[in-house]
Amino acid sequence: MSEPRFSRKTMAGSAVIVAALVILPYILMTLGKRGEYWIWVITEMVIMALFAISLNLILGFGGMVSFGHSAFYGTGAYTVALLIKKAGFPFFLALAAAPLLAGAAAAIIGWFCVRRIGLYFAILTLAFSQLLYMIAFQWYTFTGGDDGIHGIHRPDFFGPVHYYLFCLAILIASLLVMRMITRSAFGLAIRTIRENSERAKFIGIHVQRYQLLNFIIAGAFAGISGGLITELNRFAQTDFLHWTKSSEPIFASLVGGMYSLIGPVIGSTILMFLKIVLQQIHQSLVEIWALFLGLILLLVVLFAPEGITGLYQKFVRKT
Repeated sequence: MSEPRFSRKTMAGSAVIVAALVILPYILMTLGKRGEYWIWVITEMVIMALFAISLNLILGFGGMVSFGHSAFYGTGAYTVALLIKKAGFPFFLALAAAPLLAGAAAAIIGWFCVRRIGLYFAILTLAFSQLLYMIAFQWYTFTGGDDGIHGIHRPDFFGPVHYYLFCLAILIASLLVMRMITRSAFGLAIRTIRENSERAKFIGIHVQRYQLLNFIIAGAFAGISGGLITELNRFAQTDFLHWTKSSEPIFASLVGGMYSLIGPVIGSTILMFLKIVLQQIHQSLVEIWALFLGLILLLVVLFAPEGITGLYQKFVRKT
């Protein structure tokens, strides 16, 4: 299944949504401190949406299940934190380095992982992410250990609204770049490998080379999201590297739909919003978030295996 082409109606709808997202923080600012909190929430939603679609290049388009995508998210986070805090780099230069180092980490890890398929690939990605997690956890003098790196400076001109708009611009730009990638000959080759790797080899596609390049691209985008979340929270912590962080984009892709770029964005936004709403109702509900998440995934698997975007294509765009 491939992503449908954008019609004029779809593009017009997308423009309206983008305009609404740009206006939204200015509306929230009228609510005072509560509005600032919700700006922080929607900024995190934007960042996590980028993390989710970065994984989906591997999962949905590449057909490879990765349990270690947090390795590149955490690498981007620690790159920004260390360069700003210990090396005195300006924010934009540190952020530019995040996808480079995350992509380099993906190249090294991917070189080993793409040589295995199926479950073995998934377990290898998990093993490498846990290896990086333990290095960060134990190397206290460099990474701060389980305390992490705190007190990261943010440029004065980056108020809550401006930083949200900056993250939104990066998300939109990343979506456009990924759309070009998935629509290119490279993207077609990746989808061909997903459908039938043996046939792809037969027609002359170098499967491992394409999978590795896709793995590196996905890792680089995950590094950007990690760098952005570090600047938002002004800290980097070992939880960013833990395998549980890798589960978040997987769940987002399942809920929103793996076979489109916008699906993980929708899934990530819905899951984060539901979690925040439960927290607002009562803190104890967040403690049983895993129960709600399990019920959501159960409903998706039984009644919407292709996610929300799959339902949309099935019923709304049926004609």
